[in-house]
Amino acid sequence: MSPHPSRRRPSPRRRPVSAQPREGIGEILQLSVGEPAHGGACVARDESGRVVFVRHSAPGEVVRARVSAVQKKLAWGDAVEVLEPSPDRVESVWPQAGPGGVGGGELAHLTPGAQRDWKSRVIAGQLRRVGGEALAEAVEALGGVHVAPAPGDEDPNDPLTGRRSRIDVVIDADGRAGMHEFRSRRVIALDDMPLAVPAIRELGLFDAGSTWRRLWKPGDRVRAVAPSGGDPVVLIGDDTYAADSVRIDADVLRWNVPVGSGAESYYVRPSGFWQTHVRGTEVLANAVLAAAFGSDEAGAGRAAMELYSGAGLFSVPLARAVGETGRMVTLEGDEGAVRDAGENLAAFDWVDAFAGNVDREGIVDLSGQLGAVPDVVVADPPRAGAGAEVCEAIAATGAPRVVLVSCDPAAGARDLRTLTEAGYVLESLQAWDLFPHTHHVEMVSVLSR
Repeated sequence: MSPHPSRRRPSPRRRPVSAQPREGIGEILQLSVGEPAHGGACVARDESGRVVFVRHSAPGEVVRARVSAVQKKLAWGDAVEVLEPSPDRVESVWPQAGPGGVGGGELAHLTPGAQRDWKSRVIAGQLRRVGGEALAEAVEALGGVHVAPAPGDEDPNDPLTGRRSRIDVVIDADGRAGMHEFRSRRVIALDDMPLAVPAIRELGLFDAGSTWRRLWKPGDRVRAVAPSGGDPVVLIGDDTYAADSVRIDADVLRWNVPVGSGAESYYVRPSGFWQTHVRGTEVLANAVLAAAFGSDEAGAGRAAMELYSGAGLFSVPLARAVGETGRMVTLEGDEGAVRDAGENLAAFDWVDAFAGNVDREGIVDLSGQLGAVPDVVVADPPRAGAGAEVCEAIAATGAPRVVLVSCDPAAGARDLRTLTEAGYVLESLQAWDLFPHTHHVEMVSVLSR
């Protein structure tokens, strides 16, 4: 590619697409709602045959929906009136996340069982649509897709509130804590956050007379965290505060995670990534450990490689499993997370945690650091997935076993397709509802060759 700047005549300035008026915005449509789609809406068709993605609805319902967006032959809308409700519909546990409200609670009007069925259907659809018929048939042969509740979430009558150990809010122009309206920059002040654990709700972030208002200003982003190994904290900018709104020094927070027959303690920056569901880390750490080796003892002496390793949630139990006769290397792009991982892995001399891009070159270099063909590669990519280049690089390591953690059904299906086309066979696929009241879901897939 030429390093010289382009000499093409600039195009006439055009209004941004988002600024162009869209015919039909605000229109009310009566729709018969069909299957759930990836992203938290159901599919319907209007009288012209146009596809309309309807949020806040349920399969089988007849609703009146207000059109919120139009793009070519597609439209999006919110169900503002339910004419024929689904038997799975309940009173929303978070009304402010309903039509015209904030994002993050698009399934709060459905029973927990219906939410899990929704997610199972979406995963199955993405496996077929994105992953291809061969992958979909492989999953069907394994028993299909069944999204499971997290431990403690099995009661069908449990509203599944109070599960989030971390929330992020933004301060509006009047100094009130809120969240953005769905697909908008407008901040809606919140009255409460019912999905948060009691320790966070008790902080009083949303109270009219909150003492927190003297500490933040409009536009500030605020995070509240309730670690399992300590008291809740509030982050405002670069400062950390205790529950009584007194500034404190807290470089790390402690999280205790039951793994196998014991428990692991992790130290993570307050601003660092950690699973939000109070049992999420427990579910995933145990699933990955069992998928990698079968049992704690089965990994002794093995060589393991972990990609997108974060603060070491999986690294620590994997390191303990391979033991001092084994060898393990990890790769993570976020240097802060690598520093956390270094602390969490300090007792394991046979593990090296590296900071760098997770790409083909990075994986080749990591293989060199491992000095052996990995017995297992564990990958937990971000929502966009690992991508073809990384999946092909994983296959090129020669690893006989791959454990893939996916938090997006479409991206997970895409990665699984690449890995199976590279010669791997899908052994199992598990999914859990670690984000109740949202369309998000976690999957752990095991492949071998």
